[in-house]
Amino acid sequence: MLKPNLSIISHKELEIGYSIDGPILNINLAFSVEKKEALIKKIDIILRHENNETHQFLWDWFEEQFLQMEISDPDLGSMPFKKTQKAIAIKVLTDTLIERKFGFQKEEFKEAYNKLFNSTNEIYNNIYQSSAGIDSFKISKEYNEFLDYFKNSFIWKVGKYSAKIKVYIEHVVKPFEHDLNFQLTNLELKGLETNINTCQKTIKNHYTKEDPDYKADWKLVNPYKIE
Repeated sequence: MLKPNLSIISHKELEIGYSIDGPILNINLAFSVEKKEALIKKIDIILRHENNETHQFLWDWFEEQFLQMEISDPDLGSMPFKKTQKAIAIKVLTDTLIERKFGFQKEEFKEAYNKLFNSTNEIYNNIYQSSAGIDSFKISKEYNEFLDYFKNSFIWKVGKYSAKIKVYIEHVVKPFEHDLNFQLTNLELKGLETNINTCQKTIKNHYTKEDPDYKADWKLVNPYKIE
Protein backbone atom coordinates (compact mmCIF):
# COMPACT_ATOMS: atom_id res chain seq x y z
CA MET A 1 0.00 0.00 0.00
CA LEU A 2 1.41 3.36 -1.03
CA LYS A 3 1.99 5.91 1.70
CA PRO A 4 2.50 9.63 1.14
CA ASN A 5 5.96 11.10 1.43
CA LEU A 6 5.64 14.60 2.89
CA SER A 7 8.13 17.43 2.37
CA ILE A 8 8.13 20.42 4.76
CA ILE A 9 9.54 23.87 4.02
CA SER A 10 9.59 26.66 6.62
CA HIS A 11 9.77 30.40 6.03
CA LYS A 12 12.96 32.14 7.12
CA GLU A 13 11.09 34.45 9.51
CA LEU A 14 9.08 33.41 12.59
CA GLU A 15 6.58 35.35 14.66
CA ILE A 16 6.95 35.16 18.45
CA GLY A 17 4.55 36.69 20.96
CA TYR A 18 2.77 36.58 24.29
CA SER A 19 -0.85 37.47 25.05
CA ILE A 20 -3.78 36.41 27.21
CA ASP A 21 -3.66 33.24 25.07
CA GLY A 22 -0.16 32.63 26.42
CA PRO A 23 3.10 32.11 24.52
CA ILE A 24 2.61 32.35 20.76
CA LEU A 25 4.68 30.90 17.93
CA ASN A 26 3.54 31.52 14.33
CA ILE A 27 5.28 30.44 11.15
CA ASN A 28 4.59 30.03 7.44
CA LEU A 29 4.96 26.42 6.31
CA ALA A 30 4.71 24.85 2.88
CA PHE A 31 3.90 21.19 2.22
CA SER A 32 4.18 18.93 -0.81
CA VAL A 33 3.64 15.17 -1.12
CA GLU A 34 4.79 12.39 -3.40
CA LYS A 35 3.20 9.00 -4.15
CA LYS A 36 -0.19 9.76 -2.55
CA GLU A 37 -2.27 12.66 -1.22
CA ALA A 38 -1.98 13.36 2.51
CA LEU A 39 -4.39 14.55 5.18
CA ILE A 40 -2.59 16.57 7.85
CA LYS A 41 -4.42 16.05 11.13
CA LYS A 42 -2.02 17.39 13.72
CA ILE A 43 1.11 19.55 13.98
CA ASP A 44 3.24 19.96 17.11
CA ILE A 45 6.35 22.00 17.80
CA ILE A 46 8.83 20.90 20.44
CA LEU A 47 10.78 24.00 21.41
CA ARG A 48 14.06 23.72 23.30
CA HIS A 49 16.10 26.61 24.69
CA GLU A 50 19.86 26.37 24.85
CA ASN A 51 19.55 25.81 28.63
CA ASN A 52 17.51 22.63 27.80
CA GLU A 53 14.18 24.10 28.95
CA THR A 54 11.56 22.46 26.70
CA HIS A 55 8.01 23.44 25.74
CA GLN A 56 5.40 21.86 23.49
CA PHE A 57 3.29 24.03 21.20
CA LEU A 58 0.14 22.69 19.53
CA TRP A 59 -1.35 23.77 16.22
CA ASP A 60 -4.23 26.15 16.99
CA TRP A 61 -5.14 27.92 13.72
CA PHE A 62 -4.05 28.59 10.18
CA GLU A 63 -4.40 31.50 7.80
CA GLU A 64 -5.14 31.10 4.12
CA GLN A 65 -4.77 33.75 1.43
CA PHE A 66 -7.43 33.54 -1.29
CA LEU A 67 -6.94 36.43 -3.71
CA GLN A 68 -5.69 39.95 -4.23
CA MET A 69 -8.30 42.69 -3.76
CA GLU A 70 -7.96 45.86 -5.81
CA ILE A 71 -8.62 49.04 -3.82
CA SER A 72 -9.39 52.54 -4.98
CA ASP A 73 -6.14 54.17 -3.84
CA PRO A 74 -3.53 53.52 -6.59
CA ASP A 75 -0.68 54.20 -4.15
CA LEU A 76 -1.72 51.21 -2.04
CA GLY A 77 -2.15 48.78 -4.92
CA SER A 78 -3.85 45.48 -4.17
CA MET A 79 -4.43 43.87 -0.78
CA PRO A 80 -4.59 40.13 -0.01
CA PHE A 81 -7.84 38.65 1.26
CA LYS A 82 -7.06 36.28 4.11
CA LYS A 83 -9.12 33.90 6.19
CA THR A 84 -8.11 32.58 9.60
CA GLN A 85 -9.73 29.42 10.93
CA LYS A 86 -9.27 26.97 13.76
CA ALA A 87 -7.05 23.96 13.17
CA ILE A 88 -8.85 20.80 12.06
CA ALA A 89 -7.13 19.24 9.07
CA ILE A 90 -5.54 20.12 5.72
CA LYS A 91 -5.42 17.96 2.61
CA VAL A 92 -2.29 18.09 0.45
CA LEU A 93 -2.64 16.73 -3.08
CA THR A 94 0.19 15.30 -5.13
CA ASP A 95 1.88 17.70 -7.57
CA THR A 96 0.75 20.70 -5.53
CA LEU A 97 2.36 22.99 -2.98
CA ILE A 98 0.25 24.06 -0.01
CA GLU A 99 1.42 27.12 1.92
CA ARG A 100 -0.25 28.47 5.05
CA LYS A 101 0.55 30.60 8.07
CA PHE A 102 0.19 28.40 11.15
CA GLY A 103 -0.37 29.53 14.74
CA PHE A 104 0.84 27.48 17.70
CA GLN A 105 0.05 27.84 21.40
CA LYS A 106 0.60 25.97 24.66
CA GLU A 107 -2.39 23.85 25.66
CA GLU A 108 -1.47 23.72 29.35
CA PHE A 109 -1.49 27.52 29.49
CA LYS A 110 -5.06 27.59 28.21
CA GLU A 111 -6.19 24.93 30.68
CA ALA A 112 -4.77 26.82 33.66
CA TYR A 113 -6.10 30.13 32.29
CA ASN A 114 -9.64 28.75 32.08
CA LYS A 115 -9.52 27.51 35.69
CA LEU A 116 -8.27 30.86 36.97
CA PHE A 117 -10.78 32.76 34.85
CA ASN A 118 -13.67 30.68 36.16
CA SER A 119 -12.65 31.01 39.81
CA THR A 120 -12.13 34.77 39.40
CA ASN A 121 -15.53 35.13 37.76
CA GLU A 122 -17.14 33.27 40.63
CA ILE A 123 -15.60 35.63 43.21
CA TYR A 124 -16.50 38.65 41.09
CA ASN A 125 -20.15 37.58 40.78
CA ASN A 126 -20.42 36.81 44.49
CA ILE A 127 -19.00 40.20 45.47
CA TYR A 128 -21.14 41.99 42.87
CA GLN A 129 -24.31 40.35 44.18
CA SER A 130 -23.42 41.12 47.79
CA SER A 131 -22.68 44.78 46.98
CA ALA A 132 -19.32 44.47 48.75
CA GLY A 133 -17.72 46.75 46.19
CA ILE A 134 -14.95 46.46 43.62
CA ASP A 135 -12.24 47.12 46.22
CA SER A 136 -13.09 43.82 47.92
CA PHE A 137 -12.70 42.07 44.58
CA LYS A 138 -9.32 43.68 43.91
CA ILE A 139 -7.80 42.20 47.07
CA SER A 140 -9.28 38.74 46.53
CA LYS A 141 -6.88 35.79 46.33
CA GLU A 142 -8.38 34.50 43.08
CA TYR A 143 -8.10 37.80 41.23
CA ASN A 144 -4.49 38.41 42.22
CA GLU A 145 -3.48 34.83 41.40
CA PHE A 146 -5.02 35.38 37.97
CA LEU A 147 -2.95 38.54 37.42
CA ASP A 148 0.23 36.86 38.68
CA TYR A 149 -0.31 33.95 36.30
CA PHE A 150 0.71 36.04 33.29
CA LYS A 151 4.03 36.97 34.86
CA ASN A 152 4.73 33.44 36.10
CA SER A 153 3.91 31.81 32.74
CA PHE A 154 6.17 33.96 30.57
CA ILE A 155 8.62 31.47 29.00
CA TRP A 156 10.71 33.49 26.55
CA LYS A 157 14.41 33.94 27.24
CA VAL A 158 17.43 35.46 25.53
CA GLY A 159 19.43 32.88 23.62
CA LYS A 160 19.22 30.18 20.98
CA TYR A 161 16.20 27.96 20.41
CA SER A 162 15.86 24.75 18.45
CA ALA A 163 12.42 23.79 17.17
CA LYS A 164 11.31 20.39 15.93
CA ILE A 165 8.11 20.55 13.88
CA LYS A 166 6.18 17.27 13.88
CA VAL A 167 3.49 16.80 11.23
CA TYR A 168 1.07 13.90 11.67
CA ILE A 169 -0.86 12.63 8.66
CA GLU A 170 -3.64 10.10 8.37
CA HIS A 171 -2.66 6.39 8.12
CA VAL A 172 1.00 7.11 8.89
CA VAL A 173 2.11 6.34 12.44
CA LYS A 174 5.43 8.17 12.54
CA PRO A 175 5.27 11.97 12.14
CA PHE A 176 7.24 13.80 9.47
CA GLU A 177 9.77 16.14 11.06
CA HIS A 178 11.42 19.44 10.22
CA ASP A 179 14.08 21.18 12.31
CA LEU A 180 14.89 24.86 12.57
CA ASN A 181 16.83 27.16 14.89
CA PHE A 182 16.43 30.80 15.86
CA GLN A 183 17.67 33.23 18.48
CA LEU A 184 15.99 35.82 20.69
CA THR A 185 18.00 38.94 21.49
CA ASN A 186 17.81 41.03 24.65
CA LEU A 187 16.04 43.82 22.74
CA GLU A 188 13.45 41.40 21.38
CA LEU A 189 12.87 39.95 24.84
CA LYS A 190 12.25 43.39 26.33
CA GLY A 191 9.61 43.98 23.68
CA LEU A 192 7.91 40.68 24.48
CA GLU A 193 8.00 41.37 28.22
CA THR A 194 5.79 44.45 27.76
CA ASN A 195 2.99 42.02 26.92
CA ILE A 196 2.92 40.81 30.54
CA ASN A 197 1.69 44.23 31.64
CA THR A 198 -0.71 44.35 28.69
CA CYS A 199 -2.20 41.00 29.76
CA GLN A 200 -2.73 42.28 33.30
CA LYS A 201 -4.22 45.56 32.08
CA THR A 202 -6.60 43.66 29.81
CA ILE A 203 -7.87 41.52 32.69
CA LYS A 204 -8.08 44.48 35.09
CA ASN A 205 -10.09 46.51 32.61
CA HIS A 206 -12.37 43.54 31.93
CA TYR A 207 -13.52 43.58 35.54
CA THR A 208 -13.11 47.18 36.69
CA LYS A 209 -14.13 48.93 33.43
CA GLU A 210 -11.79 51.79 34.37
CA ASP A 211 -11.04 52.56 30.71
CA PRO A 212 -13.91 51.60 28.36
CA ASP A 213 -11.82 52.62 25.34
CA TYR A 214 -8.78 50.54 26.29
CA LYS A 215 -7.26 48.51 23.46
CA ALA A 216 -4.45 46.07 24.03
CA ASP A 217 -1.27 46.73 22.05
CA TRP A 218 0.40 43.34 21.62
CA LYS A 219 4.10 43.31 20.74
CA LEU A 220 5.44 40.64 18.38
CA VAL A 221 9.03 39.96 17.36
CA ASN A 222 10.25 38.33 14.16
CA PRO A 223 13.47 36.39 14.65
CA TYR A 224 15.07 34.76 11.61
CA LYS A 225 16.05 31.17 11.26
CA ILE A 226 19.68 30.34 11.89
CA GLU A 227 20.85 28.41 8.86
